Amino acid sequence: MSNQIKINLPKGVARYPSLHRPDTKFNDLGVYKANVAVPVQEAEATMQKLQAIAKEELGKALPKGDNMLWKMEIDDVTGDETGMVMFKATVKNIQKKDGELWDRKPVQYDTDLNKVNEVIYGGSELVVACDVRAWEFSGKKGLSLQPTAVQIHKLVGPSGGGDNPFEKSEGGFVSDGPSFATNTTPDVVADVDEIEDF
Repeated sequence: MSNQIKINLPKGVARYPSLHRPDTKFNDLGVYKANVAVPVQEAEATMQKLQAIAKEELGKALPKGDNMLWKMEIDDVTGDETGMVMFKATVKNIQKKDGELWDRKPVQYDTDLNKVNEVIYGGSELVVACDVRAWEFSGKKGLSLQPTAVQIHKLVGPSGGGDNPFEKSEGGFVSDGPSFATNTTPDVVADVDEIEDF
């Protein structure tokens, strides 16, 4: 690829992101993930642009359905397509020749273009900036979307709980406000770095 190609994916919903810290489940050096699901109609222009890049770099178009850059999202319960396209945006950390780790964590921005460092959970709405990288391995060629930055349009916290299942009860515990921020007991202090991205 003679000139580095950069692309912003359409605003989409994060699916199992790893952006606060890398996922090391299958790679000891860590992988950052910024996969986003986008409605098919809103994804079309980006898919066409990526197809043009594929024709130039690989000599052929990518399959219209699932391929190395996107896949059609399937509902886990029904097995039907959801009408969303999930773009696959991942980047691996690299060990340099001198042994130093190249941490390739995507930069985070809010909508006022301030740099932030949030724990981003699935369901958050992001715009992902990517480098489009051509690769060749064992006689095979391909493309990858490597996220370099994300802009957070809606930040979602950890899931769980859903609607409040309780009724108000008189004479019980009533909070004066958040307690974890001021409690100094070591075994109950909440450390945001211990929260897993998923």
